Amino acid sequence: MDSSPLWFLLTVTALTLSCIYIYTIRRKSSAMAARKLPPSPPGLPIIGNMHQVLAGESIYKTLWNLSQKYGPAMLLHFGSQQILLISSSEMANQVLKTNDHELSTRPQSKAAKRMTYNYLDVSFSPSDDHWRDMRKVLVSELLIGKRNKMFKNKLEIEMDGFVRSLLSQPSGTIVNLDDALYSLLEDVTCLVAFGKSHRGKTFNGKNLKEIFNETIVMLGGSLADFFPIVGPILDELRGWNRRLEKSFSDADGFLQMLIDEHFEHNATNKTDDEKCFVDDCISRLTNDEIKAVLMNVLNGAIDTSSTTAVWAMSEIVKSPRIMEKLQKEIRSCVGTKSKVHESDIAKMAYLKMVVKETLRLHGPASFLIGRECVSHCKVGGYDVYPGTKIMINVWGIGRDSRTWKERPNEFWPERFENFKFDFLGKHCEMIPFGGGRRACPGYNSGIATVEFILANLLYVFDWEVPGGVKNQDLDMEEYGSWHIDRKTPLCLVPKEHQGKD
Repeated sequence: MDSSPLWFLLTVTALTLSCIYIYTIRRKSSAMAARKLPPSPPGLPIIGNMHQVLAGESIYKTLWNLSQKYGPAMLLHFGSQQILLISSSEMANQVLKTNDHELSTRPQSKAAKRMTYNYLDVSFSPSDDHWRDMRKVLVSELLIGKRNKMFKNKLEIEMDGFVRSLLSQPSGTIVNLDDALYSLLEDVTCLVAFGKSHRGKTFNGKNLKEIFNETIVMLGGSLADFFPIVGPILDELRGWNRRLEKSFSDADGFLQMLIDEHFEHNATNKTDDEKCFVDDCISRLTNDEIKAVLMNVLNGAIDTSSTTAVWAMSEIVKSPRIMEKLQKEIRSCVGTKSKVHESDIAKMAYLKMVVKETLRLHGPASFLIGRECVSHCKVGGYDVYPGTKIMINVWGIGRDSRTWKERPNEFWPERFENFKFDFLGKHCEMIPFGGGRRACPGYNSGIATVEFILANLLYVFDWEVPGGVKNQDLDMEEYGSWHIDRKTPLCLVPKEHQGKD
């Protein structure tokens, strides 16, 4: 039988498939060539750039140093994840403003999902209708109107009590301001949230600070987030899963205990002035939604504000010039009154500069909470594709000499005399509270709280470092990777100012 037709068919088929293969390869190569990706440090198989990041003394410093070599928009590979690291105000502006819609959602992570009751909160939930509804509840029921006024009133009362307790102490008493200010704000926040103080309350032998510090550590991420196949196994072997469940169980149990106690002794027919945040939420949210948003409130209102106030006091005490100048302004504005009132603070221009400078160098976190690309966009002229995670190095941007040309690493509040900006990302030179639609909604309240605490502490007292150490020699070493605290607690000796009436 003549096989020519068969050979002809096979030849034509082979040529056709070859042409298709060559066309596909060339098209793919052209598409790859057309993509303009950000520069990236050379990585290793499987782990990518993780070894370079984890080898340094602190993640935020290591990534800042890498950005000085590879640029302010740098692509990193952590296992299976692509991460765009932003390290300049110009690039941050393109993320938070220009491409806010394309880059506004949150990346998913195992820890965040667990700690937020499957993304029911405000901070970590995706940018969807549920997030918008929860944000409205948080703002309307806590951050504005009567509840905000209640917070200010409770803060003033608790601050008075704290000052009186310091005045009653023997001369030379050492005060741990880390613990004292955390307890102060814990009392105020619980009074507003639950209608009563819960100072000293514990769950499974842990107090609120210990429980919520552990949740912050766990939110750092699991290996399963970066290595979907082997990560879950490694997390189980190293005990990470058990630690996550224990952390969640403690936080959930603590919050549920406070909610149950509140409604167990809850009076009926309360007036609006008698109601607390939980009372306002009970008709609008599920039980898990209430606990999820309380996670945000307690971490933000207590930990963020107390840490910022502690760093501010550290910088003020370390510089006798700044402390003298600030105390002179505060005492001039307050006059002969026995205490500082909220209305006095509006006149304290230098105090506001000090708080801004504190947030520049010691913001609430070294990185903003991550974002994720939902549709293709360009940042710095580079292509960013869906699924890419976005990290913004706030610590580095606050020290960038391209923006802060004078003394970028020095605490110098006077830089803000002629530097106008807001805290919502309009001016991305300093973004401690983020920007765009995902900016922290409680930033105004947080700033006002820190200003009020500092004004009272510096009006009534002069402050010294104990043990004969000069104020200028105060230890300022940092500790942490995401949330940066002082490595050693701020322990100071208050001395009542003799010139005060």
